Amino acid sequence: MRKVGVWVGLLTVVFYLVVSTMMYVSVRPEALSAEPFSIAEEDIRSPLTMEDRVATNQIKENSVAAIESQYTIKQEYAAQQIDKVEQLFASLSGIKKTNEIGKIKQRLRGTEAATLLKDDELRLLVTSTTALRNTTRDVVITAIEEAMRQRISSDGGEVAEARENARTDIERSPLSFSLKAVAKAMTDQLIVTNYVYDPEKTEQLRKQTSDKVEPVIISEGEVIVKRGEVISQDAYRQLQLVGLISDRQSLKPLLGAMLVSALMTAFLFGFIHRSKLRYAQMGRIRLFGLVYLVVSLQLLVMYGMAFLADDINPAFYLLTPTAFAALVLRNLLNERIALSSSLFTALAGTFFYSTNQNFSFNIAIYLLVGGLVATFFLRSSLSRRRIFMSSVSIAGANIAIFLAFVLLRSGTFELRETLILVGFAIASGILSAVLAIGLLPFLEMTFGILAPTRLLELLNPTHPLLKKLLVEAPGTYHHSMMVANLAETACEAIGADGLLARVGAYYHDLGKTRRPLYFIENQHGRNPHDRLTPEESARVILAHTEDGVELLEDAKLPAAIIDICRQHHGTSLLRYFYVKAAEQGEVDEETFRYTGPKPQTREAAVIMIVDSIEAAVRSMKAPSEEGIRDLVAKIIREKMMDDQFAECDITTREIYRVGESACHTLSGLFHERIEYPELKKEATT
Repeated sequence: MRKVGVWVGLLTVVFYLVVSTMMYVSVRPEALSAEPFSIAEEDIRSPLTMEDRVATNQIKENSVAAIESQYTIKQEYAAQQIDKVEQLFASLSGIKKTNEIGKIKQRLRGTEAATLLKDDELRLLVTSTTALRNTTRDVVITAIEEAMRQRISSDGGEVAEARENARTDIERSPLSFSLKAVAKAMTDQLIVTNYVYDPEKTEQLRKQTSDKVEPVIISEGEVIVKRGEVISQDAYRQLQLVGLISDRQSLKPLLGAMLVSALMTAFLFGFIHRSKLRYAQMGRIRLFGLVYLVVSLQLLVMYGMAFLADDINPAFYLLTPTAFAALVLRNLLNERIALSSSLFTALAGTFFYSTNQNFSFNIAIYLLVGGLVATFFLRSSLSRRRIFMSSVSIAGANIAIFLAFVLLRSGTFELRETLILVGFAIASGILSAVLAIGLLPFLEMTFGILAPTRLLELLNPTHPLLKKLLVEAPGTYHHSMMVANLAETACEAIGADGLLARVGAYYHDLGKTRRPLYFIENQHGRNPHDRLTPEESARVILAHTEDGVELLEDAKLPAAIIDICRQHHGTSLLRYFYVKAAEQGEVDEETFRYTGPKPQTREAAVIMIVDSIEAAVRSMKAPSEEGIRDLVAKIIREKMMDDQFAECDITTREIYRVGESACHTLSGLFHERIEYPELKKEATT
């Protein structure tokens, strides 16, 4: 088991590396050999979307540099100057003699009002009455308030103008000439600039301006340099920024491709690991190998088509056979794996068809829908004819998706071009079916898969083995057909593979053609067992399973059919001849048992049950519904007590559901019929 895990892991790693390589090559930016101030030979577009921070910062710097320094009127400056006036006049309180000027200076020492007035001006105030002092103070304060209520900047003579306005206001006051002079002297010093530089407001405005600058974005697909233009220094820097020009190749695209590929591979691995196969009993190594091979072939086809689309026409992706992997895997394995492969190939294909890492939503949907439609279309029938017919549905879906995106973009229809693209979409469906049909026989043979198409071929009545059975053992042929109907219906009732059971039932008794007359359904009056001992008869009957295996192996029929032939009697006891021999003396029970093995699959177990039921019911003289039910219950009970189902995963509930299905089918076949009365013959005279 560990060895199997190692091989599966190795296959997964190889698959992952293949996918990663194709994805990386598809999205890897092509390095340019352009030089600054050279001429661009073609339009150079950005492979991705990113911010040009250098250009953004340059715009921000220019915008900030254009912002002038911000100034603010400081109303508090007027209050500060008035405080000086108040200090000055407060120092005069109680002073009435001129010889006390020194005392005034003593009071003003260390204050900003100490140098406002000269000594003679102070003497004038000292000799004035208190009322004149207060009037002078009020005139000065009022003049300062009026002057400094307006903006006073340091430029343009605004300070001189404000002081002159204050002088005018003082001249209108009732003060004496000398006190007016004192007041003017004070206002000339105290009226100062109040409109000053505000660093906080300036910085805030610059920050707001910088924040409003939109980043310079180089958009994916944007033309950086047009064909024939000179590659400027700034354009060259942008080419370097988006990775088109580099001294060394960036590993980022490789790491990105590997990461996406790893997630996709893990997703596919999980779906394969959790899938229950309906049509193929195969090992894990072959299972994973088959899926990885089919998906890889789909990816290679897509990769090649993407290469052609890049050189011929971007719309060439419409020609891609989007669904052949889904058709193959749905036919060989199951719906779950087909759906997961469709999603995987659609995601990978989007990378392949990307132009300079421009990933198209349209392409992703187009690639995905084909696989989904193919899986859905094949849900009920898996014949090769059905596969080919599915191309019609795939083509229709392709056309619908193409036209939908044209309409969504309000595109115009140019008749000739539209017809060509519609033709591509139709060809995509046909190519998907053709590739699938061509691959199926090769894959079935290489991986030993019993696919539904192979099973359907084995149901053909003209098959040599079925013709042999019909000609040499017609009774057995009829019995096999009946068992096939019962087995298929019963398998469908328990969720087993009805198609496999039907085919297995067709061939399960092929060994009876070696000695057909020794089996009661082929006898016509004479019974060869009448001349044989019970042991001899048992050897003939028991040999028919191995004879059938030998014939099937010679004809190279699938292993699943051969296993059903070998297991359909398990190790059951040939009770009739065992009892007959026991009546004659002591016998070895093993001599009268089939060699087995016991059924290994639910399909083989179902055929074991319905084979015994059909033979037993056919031997009933007057089968009724109640009689059939009793007989079926007895047969199932005997098989279970004989432990015939110990080696397969069929449950007890499923076993009884098989019995119910068989009862329902047989009751319909042996329903009570109307007995028609015969006409009385008229007496003749």
